[in-house]
Order: sequence, then C-alpha cells, then structure tokens
Amino acid sequence: MSLLLHISDAHLYDDPVGELKGVRPVESYAAVLEAAHRHYPDPDVVVLGGDMAQDEAVATYAKVAAMLPWCAPVMISPGNHANLGALRGSLIPALRSCASYSDHLDLGLWQVITLNSHRTGTISGFLAVDELERLRTILEATADKYTLIALHHHACDIGSRWLDDISLENSEVLWDLIADYAQVKVLLCGHIHQAFDTFHEGVRVLGSPSTCIQFRPRSDDFGMDNKSPGYRWIRLLDSGEIQTAVERVEGFIPPDLNNKDPY
Repeated sequence: MSLLLHISDAHLYDDPVGELKGVRPVESYAAVLEAAHRHYPDPDVVVLGGDMAQDEAVATYAKVAAMLPWCAPVMISPGNHANLGALRGSLIPALRSCASYSDHLDLGLWQVITLNSHRTGTISGFLAVDELERLRTILEATADKYTLIALHHHACDIGSRWLDDISLENSEVLWDLIADYAQVKVLLCGHIHQAFDTFHEGVRVLGSPSTCIQFRPRSDDFGMDNKSPGYRWIRLLDSGEIQTAVERVEGFIPPDLNNKDPY
C-alpha cells in the first residue's frame, strides 16, 4: 500500500498579505499543509496540482516548495496559472534539493504519472502530442502496474457549465489513449476547486479542493462555495483499488461569496 497526498490550487502570491477574494492564500496554504502533515507525516508521494503561484513569480514558486513540511518525493501537474520557465528554474530545483522529483514515479505495484496540461494564453487545458506520446510509451512498457494519472484540468464534465467550458480541450484523445490500457485506475485533477468523485469509462475520476477558495458545485456561472480549504489523500491498495477522502481545515471562507471580480 502507498499513500499519496494531493495539494492543489494554492494561488500563492510572493506578497504574504496578498489576497484572493478576501482570503490570504499563504495563510490558508500553511494551514492545509500543517493539517495534512499532522495526520500524514510520512506520505510516499505528494502531488502538487496546478495554479500553485497566482503571480507566477520565481520567488513564489520557491515559497511553494519551502513551505512543504515533508521531505518526500514530490510531483507536479502544471495548470493554467503557470510560468513554465519560472517553475522549471525555481520550483523543481527547490523540490530536488530536499527529495526526489519526477513526472513518473514507481511505487512498486502502482505507478504515478503526472501530465502537463498547460497551454500558453488559455485557461482551459490541452495535452500536447509529445505529452500524450510520453504517456503512451510509459503505459506500453508497464502493463503490470496499476496506474494513477494526475493532471490539472478535468477531463470529464463535472456539471458546472463555466468550469466545463475551461476543462481539458482534447479530453477525447486522452480517453481514447487510456482505453487501450486497462492498468489505468485513477485520473486525478485540480482546477475545479471542489471535491469530485465519479467513474468515467471505467476509470475513477477524482477532483480535489483548493488550499484557498472553493467553487460552488453544479453552477452555470462562477460562484464560490462556503466550504473551507482542504486536500485529498489516496491510499493505493495492493489489490488495485483505492481508498480516498478529502480533509478540510476550518476558516478561510471568503467574506463576500458574491464577489465575481476577475482574478
């Protein structure tokens, strides 16, 4: 059995008093990390979802890593808020300075593969040809390993029109690829700022809350939920099944849930 923690959508600023919808992301991120570390001090892998740095600054990416309380293997799945140059030049080296970093981790009976769904200039996601080919090459060579794939953008509808409009643009291509590989058991995403759990094409699809503000489920238009920040834990069982739940901290509710200002 292996334990995976999913920490996503921190939206940090380098400025410690920077706010998003009236919430200070650095404070909510710190609270979520403290709670996760208290309950799970020794995970086998931590997956950082996308949108970790709202200002996409080098210093902010360094802060994302510096605040992590674990010296464990860390993986990332870049999202729409991503400066890939700064991420590669700051976040990844910082992660490597403590523990291993990779986009493909062998956990014995299981493997974790992270994908980059960032597409410059768009909020929605897209998997480039080389990223899809990398995935296919790994899956072709690892038919004996149960597989969890983590990416930022959701690849199936979640019932919120505005979020489904900015999901993974070429999700059909991903599902067509996955259909050839029965070892794929889980598809994990961020981006939607809410807990989500369903099956699609025989694969468990999981979404995680943000460590900052939450989005209201099943909403046609942008709306914030009155739930606190959180994270998801996943136990990868030797049987190929999983156990999972979302845990939340207290507080950090936006003072005005009707605030629709862009960010």
